[in-house]
Amino acid sequence: MEEEDELRLRTRWLLTEFLEHCAQRPSSTLRPPATPEAVVLRSLAAGSWLGTPHSWSQRQRHRVEQVVDQAEWLVPDGAEPTWFSVLALLSFAGALLECEATVDRDCQRLAAFLGGWLTRRHRAWVEAHGGWDGFCHSFLPAPQAAWGMLLAPLLMSCLIHIPLICLWVKSWLQDV
Repeated sequence: MEEEDELRLRTRWLLTEFLEHCAQRPSSTLRPPATPEAVVLRSLAAGSWLGTPHSWSQRQRHRVEQVVDQAEWLVPDGAEPTWFSVLALLSFAGALLECEATVDRDCQRLAAFLGGWLTRRHRAWVEAHGGWDGFCHSFLPAPQAAWGMLLAPLLMSCLIHIPLICLWVKSWLQDV
């Protein structure tokens, strides 16, 4: 049996938590997300689908097969994923689970497929992009201190370039 490493455990927990959250009945009590990546994933996924995907689950195909096809379409063989393609795939899987009342078995199958897809097939990419911490940093706004560090050089650049542009326009108007 394969040894469970931190990335695989964290991914399995996050995917299971997210998919179970998506599959919850409206009458059930919603549990708050327990980790920063769960907060980010829920919040981004909630706004990522326009319309209701009821027609997706009405197909004769199994949900896991639909997610496999979506994964192959989003990230073809030989290509690397992006955090946006990961978010799109997870949102798609979550939306499929929102459609019907009997989803417990599919929830576990989807978590297993997506976990393997991320931690086996695309493990090197996930690790190179900071794992789930990198996922959070990709979508969360920069801290205020970082904006301050970027703002000063931007303002200096503007202060230098605006007079130069004014002089150029003035000289161009004199030539016309």
